Amino acid sequence: MSASHASLWGIILAGGEGERLKGFVRERFGSAMPKQFCAFVGRRSMLERTITRARLLIPSERLVVIGTAHHDSYMVRNLGPSPPGTVVLQPANRDTAPGILLPLIHVLRKDPEAVVAILPADHFILPGRRFMRAVAEGATFVVDKNVDVPVLLAVQPDRPESEYGWIEPGEFVEYGDQRTIRQIKRFIEKPSQDRAERFMKDGWLWNTMVIIARARAFLDLMRKQVPDLAMCCTLLQRFLGSERERDVIKEVYHVIPKINVSTSVLAHQGMKSFVLLVQDVRWSDWGTKERVLDTATALGLGPSVAIRTPQAPVSIPL
Repeated sequence: MSASHASLWGIILAGGEGERLKGFVRERFGSAMPKQFCAFVGRRSMLERTITRARLLIPSERLVVIGTAHHDSYMVRNLGPSPPGTVVLQPANRDTAPGILLPLIHVLRKDPEAVVAILPADHFILPGRRFMRAVAEGATFVVDKNVDVPVLLAVQPDRPESEYGWIEPGEFVEYGDQRTIRQIKRFIEKPSQDRAERFMKDGWLWNTMVIIARARAFLDLMRKQVPDLAMCCTLLQRFLGSERERDVIKEVYHVIPKINVSTSVLAHQGMKSFVLLVQDVRWSDWGTKERVLDTATALGLGPSVAIRTPQAPVSIPL
């Protein structure tokens, strides 16, 4: 699999605390480590699997992993040797908007023409090759059509899940002989159960939180939707690579609030964006014990070797 564009970068989001899954992680592993560093099935952690999957399309030197400073020991164990400048540690977790902006300005410093694929590190995806082909298609669309708004990857729902983001797809976009990219009519983050049931009947899709966009255009979008946060990150841009970089990042993170990119940016009324439906892929945000166990049971996957059971670990194909 080859990248669709010479400037395609990946930003892997690995800075979360995994609060909702901490009880399950402690039960299974005897540790409070965040879920992205856990190997729930097989031998590799969710972060390791995300990196392996991303490398099918994006070379290691263009993969930037964003983590949180107090997880540095977990990061070292999961990442091993990494190309210089590809690991960014934020002083504290401030949710997904700052978690995207900080690595985004690092990417722009290296490549002002970059197209980025934003990839959460705590999602289960199978098969990975098919999913990354969809990422490649989205990146090609952004470049070939000179698109300045995000493309969101979505999957077909199999239940009325109220904890996910839901996308109402609109008209198809003419794009060669493909009919896979559609306009987004509405984006609703975490609807009520009643609304989720109605969305499912009406053909809405689940948002996977995988976002493909021109880096500069996405930064401009953040400046428009969350101007105070973007202003702080613009300040950071001036100090990247300087002796003051670390101190300025700490100062900025001391004052910025937690801001979720889905609720504050993607779900903003009047937001223009596109959606690409990924077909024949099993996707799940492993945010709860039930989702982890349901997926593992449905696919016949065994538990991780870290779980004290006699069952052997199962290898998961890409």
